[in-house]
Amino acid sequence: MEPLKRKQISLRGFFLLTVFSVFGGVVLLSGLTIWGCMAFRHWLLPDPEAVYLTMEETLPDGGTSTSSYLLEYGETTKQSQIIEEFYGGETEQDSGTEAYGGNIVRRIRAADIAYSVQKLERGYDTLTPKRKLAWRLSGAAQVLVPGILSVGGILFCGFYFYRKKLSLPLKLLSNATTQIAEQNLDFTLEYPKGDEMGELCRSFETMRRELAKNNRAMWEMLEQRRMLQASIAHDLRNPIAIVEGYTEYLQMNLPAGKLSPDKAERVVRNLNTAAKRLERYTESVRQLNQLEDMELVRQEISSGELLRGICDDLKVMADKAGITLRVNDSLPEQTLRADTGIISRILENVFENAARFARNSVSVDFTLGEERMEILVRDDGEGFPEEMFEKEWKKRFPGTREEGHLGLGLAISRTLSEKHGGSLQLTNWEPHGAEVKIILKV
Repeated sequence: MEPLKRKQISLRGFFLLTVFSVFGGVVLLSGLTIWGCMAFRHWLLPDPEAVYLTMEETLPDGGTSTSSYLLEYGETTKQSQIIEEFYGGETEQDSGTEAYGGNIVRRIRAADIAYSVQKLERGYDTLTPKRKLAWRLSGAAQVLVPGILSVGGILFCGFYFYRKKLSLPLKLLSNATTQIAEQNLDFTLEYPKGDEMGELCRSFETMRRELAKNNRAMWEMLEQRRMLQASIAHDLRNPIAIVEGYTEYLQMNLPAGKLSPDKAERVVRNLNTAAKRLERYTESVRQLNQLEDMELVRQEISSGELLRGICDDLKVMADKAGITLRVNDSLPEQTLRADTGIISRILENVFENAARFARNSVSVDFTLGEERMEILVRDDGEGFPEEMFEKEWKKRFPGTREEGHLGLGLAISRTLSEKHGGSLQLTNWEPHGAEVKIILKV
């Protein structure tokens, strides 16, 4: 997964930004709706408070005529002025009449003409039915549209936040959980966002990698154990066959008295050798099983003190094997954190194997790098057989050149090297000889 180039907005920040953005949109649309409805109603009825006075005239010939006059609502006016305006003359009238309320019917006598005030109506009552409906709908829209926009804005915030920030990572995490439940760790969880869900997905991916790493290590350990058991079963056949052969030989010859003292002594000696080989195999297997429970105990020690203790032990082993030991221990003096017991055991097993097949000498070179130490052990023997590099199980459990020997010492050293944070590599070097490189984290 590629590292993020910039820090992205958090979930909380994105949610607040969404809420305030939608809130602003709702306020704006609500304001425009209210303003539009008010403008529409003003267009329908410019002055909703206007009051109209309707008057009906009875003409001398018996006909009628109706006229309406705009009044100020609540205004006191004079009917004589209206009648004068209607007829263009003067007529006796009361000095004043209040022009509001319900229908007012007032009979007026002037020049033998009858007048009556039929009703006073507000401006809304003068609208047509369709315009009245449009007026009522625009009024309702001023209340309903802001409410609908508010509810819609809330729902939009929720769905938009879920879709943009939660839907994809939750789906990825659900699929990853299903994969792990099915014991499939061969996948990658990628969600390149810098928010909290991105951090959660990266933490989940880290957990997956660690599980995959541990799973591979477990399978390698089980495979290593299986191959070791197969190797032991294969190599145990030789001493067991020897024991069976000599016991059959004794069963056939002892009763007949055909076994001389010399032959009996040779048979017993060979049986004893086979028994010791079986004992050595058993001890090596026991040691390998104990390695799983062994704990690494690192302690601070100077490089000079560590090398002096190791080299003294190697010199004793070289003298006992009758070979020459060459050591290059010119290391800078610095403090190391290492388990001296494990390092000594690694070198003893490797050196013992090298000394067994060396012709004249074994060289040990120490190199100290950044938080690691390399140890190169070379012998001048014939080297490892080439076929051991062609088979994976022999790379894991290298056999030696002694027939019947499992090479469990090297297997133990490799396991201990890995436990110490390093590795053990086997090669051959020119012109001849075996080479073992030990890498340890210190």
